[in-house]
Amino acid sequence: MTEPIRLSKRLAELVGCSRREAELYIEGGWVQVDGQTVEAPYFKVQTQRIELLPGALAIETPPVTLLMHKAAGQAPAIDSASVQHMLGEAARWPEDPTRIAPLQRHLARHTELLPLEPDMSGLLVFSQQREVIRRLSDSRNKLEQEYIVEVAGEPETNGLALLDKGIGHRGRI
Repeated sequence: MTEPIRLSKRLAELVGCSRREAELYIEGGWVQVDGQTVEAPYFKVQTQRIELLPGALAIETPPVTLLMHKAAGQAPAIDSASVQHMLGEAARWPEDPTRIAPLQRHLARHTELLPLEPDMSGLLVFSQQREVIRRLSDSRNKLEQEYIVEVAGEPETNGLALLDKGIGHRGRI
């Protein structure tokens, strides 16, 4: 029986590339072990069938920004399982031309930007990209948020003018 070795070392031997290139192929989701995509270069293999997918590129996987719609009353979940479900095949737009499959590293170490109150709905932004985080977190460039207010009945005199100026809620205007 042969000793298990790292997938990156075995792939480098099979393909004839450097170990760093092999790691980039693996981390980019281009390598399958017995038909299953493996994204961990340290994964131990023995006699399994290792396949490098056609069109594979040995490039650094860029950081991503995820945009999600949050319904009112829904807790924002950024754990790996819930994001994988939201990005899974069942939740995809059927006519999505990209067919980009999310990688495990796309789901790790996100910063939640522009958080919403639990009873609000809107766009949530989770990012790994420093530029996006810096731009949306910069206190000098405040971003506008839009609120939709439903009014029942007849407004008071100048009531709409008051709404136009903004109403304080929980210490915010």
